[in-house]
Amino acid sequence: MVVKGLEDLKPVYLIYGEEDLLLERALRRLRGRIAEVADLEFNFEAFQGENADAGDVVAAANTLPFASERRLVVVHGVDRMKAADQAVLAGYAADPSPTTCLVLVAGKMRKDSKLLKAVAAQGGAAEYKAPRRSEYPAWVIGLFEDKGRRLDRDGAEALVRSVGRDLRRLEIEADKIIAYAGERSEITRDDVTSVVMETAPVSIFEFLDAVGARECGPALELLGDLLGSGDDIMGVHAMTVRHIRTLLSVRALADRNADTPTIQREVGMAEWQVQRALRQARRYEPVELSRALRAAAEMEARMKSGRGEPRLLFERWLVDLCRDGDG
Repeated sequence: MVVKGLEDLKPVYLIYGEEDLLLERALRRLRGRIAEVADLEFNFEAFQGENADAGDVVAAANTLPFASERRLVVVHGVDRMKAADQAVLAGYAADPSPTTCLVLVAGKMRKDSKLLKAVAAQGGAAEYKAPRRSEYPAWVIGLFEDKGRRLDRDGAEALVRSVGRDLRRLEIEADKIIAYAGERSEITRDDVTSVVMETAPVSIFEFLDAVGARECGPALELLGDLLGSGDDIMGVHAMTVRHIRTLLSVRALADRNADTPTIQREVGMAEWQVQRALRQARRYEPVELSRALRAAAEMEARMKSGRGEPRLLFERWLVDLCRDGDG
């Protein structure tokens, strides 16, 4: 007998992408579906990719569920597993246990990855990408719909303008707005502006994300927005230098094979912040980050001594930072 709700579940999933929030929501939905037909108190096991052994994962996946129709096994950060371990999981994905739902969560996956191809053959691979710039209001509307509320287009656009395009911050503010609205199902722009103060068309965090992504054009555009809305160039400079120091620290720890909990303790950041910083840090070589910090100190001295227009000095430094290093 097939329990209702089980027939469309895949035995193995690979959900991947560089937006942690989207992966968390996808995993939450999968877990919710499985929890309807399985007692996860006795049928759940999780692994961390950086220190997981593929043999242990396969053994867990091949374990029969206890007093349930399904068992859930989750591997976080499967892209941080060794190639040999990923190959073992690819072999399992070709002939998975029908009584386990194995969910592999990854940041970036190569399109030619054997693991990705093996899971895709089972129909369980899905990439989660951030919306395009023009798609954010629609994404926000969908976010409210997922939470059982309706937000009009004006309200969605106002929220994006106020918060920027950080998906996690958008969800945090959405929860605040819903709490403010109480039992009302219809939420408007007035609710948004009552909860979220519109201060600037862009946040400093959005600018720092563009710097971390080495996206020079968007970074310069966002810098212009920040300065145009009243931010001080010296304040932006200080925040950017702090961000570069964080990337350098995270990269140094990762290069010494420190795991995520260790990096969290060392830099004092949440796990999702560490994962975002790691993705950004890997876009730079450590020598580039060190050179950028030295150049920033020299630039600050020139700014304070009046030897050059501060914004122009900062923009030149930013271009040098974002472009590919040539040694």
